[in-house]
Amino acid sequence: MSMSDARKAEWSLKYPTIEDLRLRGRRRTPRFAFDYVDGAVGASELNMVRNAEALDAIEIVPRYGSVNFTANTEVELFGETYAMPVAIAPMGIPSLVLPNGEEVMARAAQAHRFPLALGCVAGATVERIAELAPDNLWFQLYRQPANELAVDMDLVRRAGDVGVKVLIVTLDVPSRAKRPRERRDRLVIPYSHSVRTVTEALKHPTWLMAYLRHGMRPFANYRPYAGENASDKDVIEFVRRETVGAFTWDEVAQFRDAWPGPLVVKGLLHPGDAERAVSIGADGIEVSNHGGRQLEAAPPAIDCLPAVVDAIGGRAKILFDSGIRSGIDVVRAMALGADFTLAGRAFMYGLCALGEEGPEYVASFFQDEIAVAMRQIGVQTYAELRDLDIRHPGAFNFG
Repeated sequence: MSMSDARKAEWSLKYPTIEDLRLRGRRRTPRFAFDYVDGAVGASELNMVRNAEALDAIEIVPRYGSVNFTANTEVELFGETYAMPVAIAPMGIPSLVLPNGEEVMARAAQAHRFPLALGCVAGATVERIAELAPDNLWFQLYRQPANELAVDMDLVRRAGDVGVKVLIVTLDVPSRAKRPRERRDRLVIPYSHSVRTVTEALKHPTWLMAYLRHGMRPFANYRPYAGENASDKDVIEFVRRETVGAFTWDEVAQFRDAWPGPLVVKGLLHPGDAERAVSIGADGIEVSNHGGRQLEAAPPAIDCLPAVVDAIGGRAKILFDSGIRSGIDVVRAMALGADFTLAGRAFMYGLCALGEEGPEYVASFFQDEIAVAMRQIGVQTYAELRDLDIRHPGAFNFG
């Protein structure tokens, strides 16, 4: 479904911030689905909260008096030109929020010329999403160590066969994190329905009708490996049993050898780890703390970004995620040295709040806000951002 200009104008008045979408999404979505999106690790979910606070604390001094201009939000990355430096971050189950959610996001990415990073544990296959976003698809991997990474290597082959542009190898999930909201909602493997889950579904008939219409097949990419005629339960058990630990550096090197295109290592905060990734041949480093979903004591990802940028010194592209909720957040990250950013919850809130038109609205929201922020600051290019005076009180000092 394509969003009309009139609808976009209406929604820009009703939902001028991502927080507005979040609040509407909370009302429209079953609690177990919304909590999956909105929740984080730890009793107080402090790592997620601090990600946002750390971004808010960064100040940029604008420069005035230059010639008026229309900001160009386009950016080149790995030889591809995108409409803006924002991708949809890899996420577990968009189809939990809206059945066929991955397909909706793919259509938005293709229509607005920005990347979708499809998670390997998504509810749609890489082949299906490549049909919908052939020009803008990235693919992310978790570790399946059995038989010398046979499943992961086959996923890499499948991604290459359908023209995936970028492969992302995630390092920051060495163990399953304890996320209190997911446990209360029984969103742990093996999944089990409760009276509360069923009640929440019945209280949200729009979601329920979408579920009945489209269905939901968990972990679609892994279905071929779970056995002939595998049931949903079989697939879930396969993923629970086989997804173990985080990739080692030796394993990252194997993916570097197997993948001919750009390779990004995701989930790094320490400049030493970033340097190790580059030494193996990584084309990109994704500075991230998994959106606050893995380690409550981790520093805000944005506070680690400058040190990683300095350590890499242009030898690889620097991507950033964790806390992006506005165009000015994107500009802050770019000013600190990022070449590109990714946002996860923002697009999921759009899906929660506005259904099939949500990701498209969020894409236009980011592009518009980035353009306004650049004009307000007084820069025409992203490179000019790095010459501005910036105050970053939380910048992490690595000894």
